[in-house]
Amino acid sequence: MPTRVEEAARGRGSGAEEAIEASRGGRQRGPRQKFEIGTMEEAGICGLGVKADMLEEIPGREARTDPPDGQQDSECNRNKEKTLGKEVLLLMQALNTLSAPEEKLAALCKKYADLEESRNVQKQMKILQKKQAQIVKEKVRLQSEHSKAILARSKLESLCRELQCHNKTLKEENVQQAREEEERCKEAAAHFQMTLNEIQAQLEQHDIHNVKLRQENIELGEKLKKLIEWYALREEHIDKVFKHKELQQQLAGARLQQTTQLIKEADEKHQRERVFIKRSNRVKAQI
Repeated sequence: MPTRVEEAARGRGSGAEEAIEASRGGRQRGPRQKFEIGTMEEAGICGLGVKADMLEEIPGREARTDPPDGQQDSECNRNKEKTLGKEVLLLMQALNTLSAPEEKLAALCKKYADLEESRNVQKQMKILQKKQAQIVKEKVRLQSEHSKAILARSKLESLCRELQCHNKTLKEENVQQAREEEERCKEAAAHFQMTLNEIQAQLEQHDIHNVKLRQENIELGEKLKKLIEWYALREEHIDKVFKHKELQQQLAGARLQQTTQLIKEADEKHQRERVFIKRSNRVKAQI
């Protein structure tokens, strides 16, 4: 801190040089006890680097935000300059109330430290305000999401209620269908058992009938065997008869052929006799 004070004191005016010498050597200067306003303004603004934004951050003053409009910015700048002049004037008046340069330098250093602290506090406030704005935005976003979640939950609850009603209806329908299916299964089982009993009875009857049929088949087989033997003997007899008939037919054919030949010879003889008679009659007629 003394280094910055020395830099400020080296900036302008003999009053700052005397203050530095007094702080270094402890020498008392009686004749010049007051700082000139122009010199202190230069030292405060130029030498100490007290800018408009630093003086604006003096404790007790409200932090101002720059509006977006250019005309309002220029008005704010003019207001800041007026406020800066008032603050510097008040500071100089406070310093003039002090008698010793060391006291004035200490008060100036304390004021500068307060300004630095105030500036840091203001920076922290701005950071916190930004964080607060972000938190507010996040809060708004979370509230929106919460509202959406509540709306979605209400919709889900409504859908769940509808689904429960639908499931209840389906369950009742399934129970009813299960009962009907069970009744149908019982009826089908009873009908199947009845049919099975009927089939069993029919099988028993068929067994009895098959025994009878086997006995009848055996008897028919014996009869058929005897009939086959009889037919074999009859075929043998018929073959003999056929052969005898065939011999008789051959003999009749031979006789028929012989008779035909005799008839043919008789016809030829008759033709010759007729020709001879005609010739004889013609000869007789000529005589």
